[in-house]
Amino acid sequence: MPNTFQILAGFLERFGDEVEGRELPEPPAEIRAKLHAFARGNLPKADQSELMNLLSQNPGWISRLAQEVKALRGSTNS
Repeated sequence: MPNTFQILAGFLERFGDEVEGRELPEPPAEIRAKLHAFARGNLPKADQSELMNLLSQNPGWISRLAQEVKALRGSTNS
């Protein structure tokens, strides 16, 4: 699991606010809740595989996960 977060953290460090594109629809509330839990390390293993599969099918949702991770970085710097 640490590799998953290292890859995401590396992406955020390289591109951060420079990533641009058209705005995609928000994921459904259930998926947003799973992204929130995943970013905090609270998503059960059984749900992690399902979420990774959904993210591979909906790459636009990765930005929502990135927002969750950025929010955590901001709260630890306070």
